[in-house]
Amino acid sequence: MPTIANLRRDRVLFFSGLILLLLGGPGLVVAAFAHDALRVPIVGEAYDAFGWLNQTSLGVGIVLALVGAVFVALGLRGGVLSDAEVAGLEEGGSQT
Repeated sequence: MPTIANLRRDRVLFFSGLILLLLGGPGLVVAAFAHDALRVPIVGEAYDAFGWLNQTSLGVGIVLALVGAVFVALGLRGGVLSDAEVAGLEEGGSQT
């Protein structure tokens, strides 16, 4: 039967996944459309077209959101250790 422990690895995965989800989801989607809505001439002045800048930032946002979702799912493991991992910790192994 697995033993439950709070592992630093799971906390790091969970919180880094949350940060990536926030950056990738709403963060970059808003940034992609801020160029058009606020008419900020960052790169070019094509405000009516969904150009390469918007497509690139949207693609990066999707990738970050997917990686963040995977990290959160791995972090939700909750520090459940197998018997082999518990034995390794009792012998003086690292918790990371």
